[in-house]
This record gives sequence, C-alpha cells and structure tokens, in this order.
Amino acid sequence: MSARKKFNNPWKIFIFSAFLILLTTFFSIFFFHEPIPTRIGVVIIGNPTIVFSYDQTRNAITAVSIPSDVYVDVVKGYGSYPISSVWKLDQMDKRRGFLLTETMEEAIGIPIRYFINSEFSENGSAGIGDQLNTTFSFFSCIRLFFQKSKTNIPPGILFELSRTVRDMNPTDMTFFDLSHQSVFVDSALADGVNVKKIDQGRLTLLLGTHAEDSEIRKENLRIAVFNSTKSSGLAQKATRIMEGLGFHVNSIANIETMKPSACIIKGKKEIFKTTTVQTLKWVYGCVLLEDVQDSQNDISFIIGTDFEKRFLPY
Repeated sequence: MSARKKFNNPWKIFIFSAFLILLTTFFSIFFFHEPIPTRIGVVIIGNPTIVFSYDQTRNAITAVSIPSDVYVDVVKGYGSYPISSVWKLDQMDKRRGFLLTETMEEAIGIPIRYFINSEFSENGSAGIGDQLNTTFSFFSCIRLFFQKSKTNIPPGILFELSRTVRDMNPTDMTFFDLSHQSVFVDSALADGVNVKKIDQGRLTLLLGTHAEDSEIRKENLRIAVFNSTKSSGLAQKATRIMEGLGFHVNSIANIETMKPSACIIKGKKEIFKTTTVQTLKWVYGCVLLEDVQDSQNDISFIIGTDFEKRFLPY
C-alpha cells in the first residue's frame, strides 16, 4: 500500500464517522419524540374541520367532521365563534395552536394536542377518508415538515401517522360526519343572533366507546376528581374528557385543603406506571404524589390552577 493511501484512509474514516454523527443527531432532533401513552388527537383545520383520534394499541382511527360554521365556546374567555374563526384568533394572538386545540378538545370531548392547517381547506365535498389521505400523503407531510407554522406535530409522529393512514384497513377507520347527525342545538348569542352549537350530551352518546383507550378501560381504576380552585364546574369539565377516554370516574367533589398550580395524581406507588396514570399525567401535566393511606378510590385527581387558566380571560 502506498504512503498516500495510508495517509488518506484515516481521513476517510474521520469524514464517514462525522457524517454518521451528524445524521444521528439530525434524526434525534427531528424524529425522536417522547412516547405518548394513549391515543393521539389531531384537529385538521379546513372546511369542514376534522378532529381524529388514533388508537396506537388497536391501530384504529375515529374521525369527526364538523361544519366550520358551527359555533364553539373558545377557551380563555374569548366567547363564542364559528370554528372557522378559531384558528384566525389563534394566529392573531400568537397562541401557537393552544387556543385551537384546547377549544376543540372542550367542544368534542377528545384530548387533542396537535393541529394541521390543511391544504384542502376549501374542498368541502371530499369525504373524511379522502381528506385524511390527502392531508397525510407523503408529499403533503414533506411540505408540512418545512412549513412549521402549519402544524405542531413532531416530525416523527407526523410521518408515523402518514404511514398509518396510508396502510390502514378501511374497516379500522370510523367516521362521524356531524352535518348528517342530530347533535346540534340552536343558541342565542349576546347580540340576539341565533347560531348552531354542539350539544355535548348528544355527541357523547353518538361517539359511544369509539374514542376510548382500551388499556385504560381494561385497567378500570377508580378515580375521584377534586376541584381545588375557585372556579366551579372544572371537575365536570375534566370528567367529561376523561370518561370519553374510558376512565372510571367514581366521584367528583371540591377540596379546600390543597391549592396546587399543577394538577396532582395521588395513589399507591405501584399504579404510577399504569396507562391510566401515565395518560392523566400526559394529558393534564400532573405531578405524582404517593398516597400511603387506604382509600375507596385508586386515584385522587386534584385539579389545580393551571387547568383553571384554560377558562379564564387572558
């Protein structure tokens, strides 16, 4: 072997090693994400607006299509607006999607953390399945990857959903087009204008168990929900979403002995690794507190001021 080849080989090894390090770093930053312990909820902005929940365990999707002229109560004290205006409010006040996702979570009763500003926003004639296929096509996801303002979904989850939607059997996809369902009620705004709103009770009956997490339902842990804040009705609001996921809420009450900011999950240490506890922690950003005393409930879920802020004006 010539002296020149002996000299070049170490540099080739160095360049190749540096390339591998850069490649690994790139994938670590953009494609690795914290594991999500439960269903993945996404709202797709368009006409109509679509909310879907992906069950990672059963590899199934439940999707709800909502006419964009339906009014919803926007969180943070904004008042009632048509769904088509919520994203505009979010952008105008630079809420980075939180205003939209939290509003739709309260309206539909499905935990939602992610949004997509869809490319088919004016294609109201397409079916829900076609709209999902368009939104999660490989080339659409590539565009979303480079247009961060159009989605807050981490790249790893985005391309995982893209593959899932493309490969999923149609029998594993359940669609609810609310324009053809009796789930609305007429409501009068403060200025006297009559608008159409979602009747949450009717919608809950329509969805049934389709948005449940099967692992949470199987664990069937008894949960007591406590409201430690001054705002009334928060335990009921949290319970509606929890029951939609399959949680077994055993009781709700107020509590005055604690005033936490983050919500608290109290229970025996051995249940902290259950899907039930991990999901509660992920959905509401709770802290875990070991409870050494015996109780008729497996979990005490204590609502703090962080959750209360969702409904208070900015």
